[in-house]
Amino acid sequence: MKRIVVLFPYFGTLPQQYGIWRASALKNPTIDFVFFTDCDVESAHNIIVHKMQFEDFKKMIQDAFDFHIVLDRPYKICEYRPAFAYALPQFVEGYDFWGWGDLDVVYGDIRHFITDEILSQYKMISGWGHFSLYHNDNDTNTYFMKRVSGYQDYKEAFTKHESTFFDEFYHKGFGDKWRDCLPDDCWLDWPFDNVSRPKEAYHFNSLNRGWKQVIFEHIGNKLYMLRFINGKLEKRESLYAHFQHRGFMKDKVTDYDHFLVTPNTIIDYPKSFINLRLRFLCRKRTLMTIYHQFHDYIIWRLHLTHYK
Repeated sequence: MKRIVVLFPYFGTLPQQYGIWRASALKNPTIDFVFFTDCDVESAHNIIVHKMQFEDFKKMIQDAFDFHIVLDRPYKICEYRPAFAYALPQFVEGYDFWGWGDLDVVYGDIRHFITDEILSQYKMISGWGHFSLYHNDNDTNTYFMKRVSGYQDYKEAFTKHESTFFDEFYHKGFGDKWRDCLPDDCWLDWPFDNVSRPKEAYHFNSLNRGWKQVIFEHIGNKLYMLRFINGKLEKRESLYAHFQHRGFMKDKVTDYDHFLVTPNTIIDYPKSFINLRLRFLCRKRTLMTIYHQFHDYIIWRLHLTHYK
């Protein structure tokens, strides 16, 4: 089995979804998750924690380059994700694939979707900020340095104070360069669910797979997207689900072996009146969507006023 490590530099306050992230990571025991953090992250058999301050991590990245980098806040770390294997080789040594991800996610059975057959065929897996893997070899680990006309240059991205989204798709950055220039090396399937932001739809809509008004069931090491169509419950297995901009979610789970993720609360799977409760949790929430649209508008106006 090919060895995989996912790197998580994370400083500040852990997201509301961290509990289910951790529970689902533990259910993927053949994958290692390595933290560089000042947060209270407990080590486990496949969760490796390096306690440090943000400045310590910044120094490790700076030491890999012969020019002055801009890494003045934790969010800017995202720009450096494509350089993790190059800048932190000691932490990916011995692994076949390395990668990065977000903590506001819940995983399903990762190996069910990303098999050894896929890992043997491709060098770039997914390419998204919420979860990506790359083959651990010199050419792949230094591909972020390759200059291609029309795509972001890493030195420019690493020396700007502004966020350039160098690691993301649709910004002419690292992901776009892989997808456009080396398509035969890229596995670009979308068996995950990137759910709508609250201002777009307070209830969960899968932006990439099209299902609307869904919730998620996690049982054992499996994750399922659930919805009701004409009164009938449908399920679809997912690699992972990503819950962006949902800091208001509350984790009320007591049994992480079987739980539900709803638009505002993470709860134990119901033991009675199951069909009725699932249907209620999948209901449309128009008024809450309007509320979050208004809330986002107020925040935006305050931001503009502050910088006038």
